[in-house]
Amino acid sequence: MHDRKPALIAQCHSPEDVAAAIAYGREHRLAIAVRGGGHSLPGFSTVDDGIVIDLRPLNHVIVDPATRRVRVGGGALLGDVDRGAQAHGLVVPAGVVSHTGVGGLTLGGGVGRLMRRFGLTIDSLISAIVVLADGRIVRATQDENPDLFWALRGGGGNFGVVTEFEFRAQRLTELPILATFHPLDQAPHVLGTGQRLMCAPDARDELLWTSFMRRGPAEAPWMTDALEGTPGVMSLIEWSGSEKEGHELLREIRHELDPPAGALATVPYLEIQSITDELLAPGTLHAYLKAGFAAELTDEMIDTLIDRGSEVESRLSVIEVLSLGGAIDDVPRDATAFPHRDASWLINIAGQWHDPAATEDEIAWVRGTFAALETHLSGGAYSNFMVENTATVAYGPTLTRLQRIKAVYDPDNVFRLNQNIEPALHE
Repeated sequence: MHDRKPALIAQCHSPEDVAAAIAYGREHRLAIAVRGGGHSLPGFSTVDDGIVIDLRPLNHVIVDPATRRVRVGGGALLGDVDRGAQAHGLVVPAGVVSHTGVGGLTLGGGVGRLMRRFGLTIDSLISAIVVLADGRIVRATQDENPDLFWALRGGGGNFGVVTEFEFRAQRLTELPILATFHPLDQAPHVLGTGQRLMCAPDARDELLWTSFMRRGPAEAPWMTDALEGTPGVMSLIEWSGSEKEGHELLREIRHELDPPAGALATVPYLEIQSITDELLAPGTLHAYLKAGFAAELTDEMIDTLIDRGSEVESRLSVIEVLSLGGAIDDVPRDATAFPHRDASWLINIAGQWHDPAATEDEIAWVRGTFAALETHLSGGAYSNFMVENTATVAYGPTLTRLQRIKAVYDPDNVFRLNQNIEPALHE
């Protein structure tokens, strides 16, 4: 999607390397892009005629099982962290595709399959080593540079280059899951059940509900031949608590949903984390996303989801309906820069395709779907699921404070290839 040609790529092995690359870029008036995992949908991790600070050599994962702390290099991928932590029976709550970069995911907030139980990825962040625009290397924690630490948790890569994260880990090695697929005429029952279970006052934090309006997945071994390629709703319902309790609850949900195709199983964490790696492998996949938040799945919204889901063409394109709440909502609103903690659902309209000839139609479907759903959304968007660069939408009520902090740590807006926050003007 982004065929750009930088003038220079600096492969950095240390914070000092990063500082030298920033200094060189500033001296020669080069735009500076920062590459971690390279998953940036708008293409922010590369640049024409500028300098790319490539963090991939900084991919270390150091686990202290006694304290359950994990130090992670700024260029590591989620798979690196998953494998390192799982060697000790631990997890760092993060995203769901193992070749995603830890840096970009974390700085945007960090939505993932364990978020309702353990919070967003930023809620497990203890400290960060940051190289600032002026070359200083600083540590950010609740007590040390606390304003920078606040901004890093949801404010994106606007404030410096993070060369190391330190996370708090949790014990978990496997997840009971229920996977189902229903034709579109059964989608009102499926999505209505999700709304009732996930938005109930006694909804369990261990339960995560994700439904996808999509064509029946050919790669799913539990699919029937008759439903493969058929427009419908696929649901992945996961439990992050005890296996026995999870299976009991998921069996009840399966009985209520009565799916024509599905499976209930306990899956190792490393397996579920990498289940879509090949399907979404980098290199040939085109993608265009628009996303928003919703307070509830109303009947009218469900009708719109079904209508737009019926028009999905690519076997990879989806409308993802992802439950939030739980531990995300337990964190005080002003504790971090992530501004969307009170949302119940994240709606992610993801056009994904391989044939370049399909680009115009896929983008039109995404935009049309978002326009049809927009009246049902509560405003704002998850910065990691945004293609357009709109800071007001990404940061909402936290933007003013973020602009003041930007003016302190990056007054010249050196780090602008992101969902950019312009520094506040000095009074």
